[in-house]
Amino acid sequence: MIDDLLRRAQHGAGGLVLVDGEPGIGKSLLLRHAVDEAAELGFSLAAGAADQLGQAIPFFALRAALREPFAGLTAEDPGRDAPDAAAWWMTQIRAHLEQRAAAAPVLVCLDDLHWASTATLAAVRALPRDLKRHPVVWLLARSTTPQSGADQMFDLLEQDGALRLTLAPLDHGAVAAMLTDMFGAPPDQALRDLAGGAAGNPALVAELIGGLRDDHAVRVTGGRAALTSTRLPRRIHHLAQRRLDGLDKGTRQLLVTAAVLGPAFRLEDAAEMLGQTPATLLLPVEEAMDAAIITAEKHTFAFRHQLLRRAVGEMIPPPACDALHRQYGEILLSRGESAARAASHLLQAAHPGDPAALAGLDTAAAQTLRSAPQTAADLALRALELTAPAGPDALGRAVAAAEALVAAGRLDQAARICHDLLARPLPSAAEDRLRCALSSVLCAGGQVREATEEARLALARPQLPREVRDQALTTHLQALSGLRDDLAGSAADAILAAPAQYDSNAIAAARLTRAVLVWDRGRINDGLELLRDAARHGSGISPDAREAQPLLVLAAALADLRWSSEAEDILRAADHPDLQDIPAQAALSIVRARIHLAAGRLAEAGADAQAALAVARGLGAHGYAATAHNVLAVIELRRGDIAAAAQYLASRPAWGPQFADIYARAETMTAEAQVTEARDGPAAVLGHLRRLCADLEARPGLLVGDPAVAPWLARAALAAGDRELAARAARAAQALADSHPGIPALAAATAHVQGLARRDADGLAEAATQHPDPWARASAAEDLGVLHGGHGDREQAIHHLKEALGGYRQVGADRDQARIRRRLRQLGIRRRHWTTPADRPVTGWDSLTDTEQAVAGLVAEGLNNNQVAARMYISTHTVAHHLRQVFRKLSIASRVELTRIVIEQAADGPTQSATLTMRATRDARILGLPRDFGPVRHQERELTGGLTALDPRQGG
Repeated sequence: MIDDLLRRAQHGAGGLVLVDGEPGIGKSLLLRHAVDEAAELGFSLAAGAADQLGQAIPFFALRAALREPFAGLTAEDPGRDAPDAAAWWMTQIRAHLEQRAAAAPVLVCLDDLHWASTATLAAVRALPRDLKRHPVVWLLARSTTPQSGADQMFDLLEQDGALRLTLAPLDHGAVAAMLTDMFGAPPDQALRDLAGGAAGNPALVAELIGGLRDDHAVRVTGGRAALTSTRLPRRIHHLAQRRLDGLDKGTRQLLVTAAVLGPAFRLEDAAEMLGQTPATLLLPVEEAMDAAIITAEKHTFAFRHQLLRRAVGEMIPPPACDALHRQYGEILLSRGESAARAASHLLQAAHPGDPAALAGLDTAAAQTLRSAPQTAADLALRALELTAPAGPDALGRAVAAAEALVAAGRLDQAARICHDLLARPLPSAAEDRLRCALSSVLCAGGQVREATEEARLALARPQLPREVRDQALTTHLQALSGLRDDLAGSAADAILAAPAQYDSNAIAAARLTRAVLVWDRGRINDGLELLRDAARHGSGISPDAREAQPLLVLAAALADLRWSSEAEDILRAADHPDLQDIPAQAALSIVRARIHLAAGRLAEAGADAQAALAVARGLGAHGYAATAHNVLAVIELRRGDIAAAAQYLASRPAWGPQFADIYARAETMTAEAQVTEARDGPAAVLGHLRRLCADLEARPGLLVGDPAVAPWLARAALAAGDRELAARAARAAQALADSHPGIPALAAATAHVQGLARRDADGLAEAATQHPDPWARASAAEDLGVLHGGHGDREQAIHHLKEALGGYRQVGADRDQARIRRRLRQLGIRRRHWTTPADRPVTGWDSLTDTEQAVAGLVAEGLNNNQVAARMYISTHTVAHHLRQVFRKLSIASRVELTRIVIEQAADGPTQSATLTMRATRDARILGLPRDFGPVRHQERELTGGLTALDPRQGG
């Protein structure tokens, strides 16, 4: 822009560029470069700057820029002191510039016009227009702070056609480049963050870099420039001190206090800290803004550069800084403001031997326990750390810390405190609170029976404080619900009969418990209404890990019914920072995984289930981890990886029923039985089937979670030769659907199971079109194809089997696809489903086809040829052929050598064409999962054998 104006001036045209930006942004440097370039081009130069003292001198900046001979020409002229001197000066300046422009192009460069006098601004407003036909280039600069008449003058000149250049702060990349240039290596994150406090101001960044260099505060380690000290460089402190020294005492006091309040502050907060009113701080605020130290935002004031705020804060003596932090923390708490903000100040102020500070932490922890348990845990732990172990307050603070840690979901820390304290005699009040806290830990940690016992011991105490009683009841109900204990009903009814005597959390837990019980008994609509009622009367998503989460349980129930849209709406609303780092976060991911699983999105389901597992493991919430393992097992079963599914079950961190099972009822109920059936055949699962069907008589609601469960029960029972068991499953499903005609998933499941039990093609056809889940539709289509094959109707069998193949392919159910292809081959239909890329190498691992890699992976697991054949639905001769090809391409002669190569490939990461079996082998080794499941035994389902001869197949 400036270069273009200079070139135009060389051809006789004038122009004007306006440059503005905050102090230190680089305006003066830009003007110096322009002057240097103009000098090289032969321009006549008039460069100067306004300043604060020059405001009293008319036309100071222009006169300084024009210098000699203009100063000499006007020194003795009487017109300079005449009453109309302003007009005389304007005429003289205009004439002088015209004279110089006649000889050479002129650059008039004026800096810091925010300090210019009114007369200077008037001249600069008029002269560019008067001289527009002359080769005079005007380059004018001013700072955006403080506000001045230059603001209006720049706006008017821009309206007249002047070009305006506003210099923006440096971006992160430019700042990083400056750091790299100085220190010879890219900055690490801590150094980047420190430099970010300059907000991209070049002068401040340069000052920081120079200070770090002077203090030897940066060292290159591991190819990165890293800080060696947490303190700011002395140069930054000196800069901050110089900025403060130029201000009024009241402004300095305001800024020092505000530096403690935070990056942004409310004027009323600063006023209360200073014992003043906001009105009395208006002048200090104005001066601080004019000095470009603070800026006004919508509701607060903020330091323009956090680097300066930090420097000002570090200049405060430590005892004074502690006192200011404590004062502000107490102000925030007294107002009921953000607990997290108050806590950060109180934590900074606390130190050993300060009873007032420790009492402040106690109060803050108690006040924030329900609304911000993470903050309460930090406060309570800090108070405990600063308390002498033998002090009179030590026990009370330890109990408070245990309660806060449980509420924050930090289960392992809470458990350690509880166990340590309960190992010695305690006052009853402390013991009851600790047992209540420990009960919550055990319930989430997968020890629900022990949780009920701890809660029972606490509740047995006469005259238990209401708060402790209600918390114990909440945990007791959750644990009993997990155990499906009938005592849960009477405990819940007692609370619901007298709700005024209990807090909202106990009431929510009672409603949730009652909903679970009636749901299990097959009263789905009643259970759903109770859940909706609990959600309506609850406080939404609670950050307290001890509390029930009715909204998440409602979402799980809606997912059971395949009302996924409403469930997803709830999950989106529930996905809130309040859930972070508590077991409910794992519950949310479990429900999401189940919604994906139902929709056939196995990759997304696996990712969410793994996320749930990671959260639960990190928190020590083993009950939730066990539920995630069950869901992952079902996902792997759908994918067709029986070994991986079995490993998830074998490595569950907790066994038996869990409260967390409420979020995945169908998966936790059937996962082990389905894996056993898929691995060992229907005879091995018969005991599981009988137990499940016996439970259905009292709890038919167990069928609701997955519309494929009832058909699977019937199919497995028929394959095991127990028609009565299949009929019982069908009757339970029918009764459930008849009493809930408005739930399509139940109707589809009933059509499917009745179609199997009665060999009814119409029922199976209805299920194949009405199932809400794509995998269940494919399962019904397969059953229909098998039925037609058993009746000798080859065309219909092929049609429905192809339909099933497409459905299984849609959801990525590899094992099911392999089974369908085998059925189609038996019917004379051949499909090439494993293709060889044209660019496949001739030898080595990558030369193996997908089928050959699959065979290699199964052999490496220890399976013999018969077992591999059964797993892949191919003949033993085909397995032998593939193994010969594998041995030839890999130049090996034994299964031991093959196993070694498979392990090496898994460690390096499988190729894109690697099979699910190989991924399961790799994952089992990486996770260190036990491998205590025996070899797979499979009984093939022949198309011509009728339904009673059908082998079970996983999940459907």
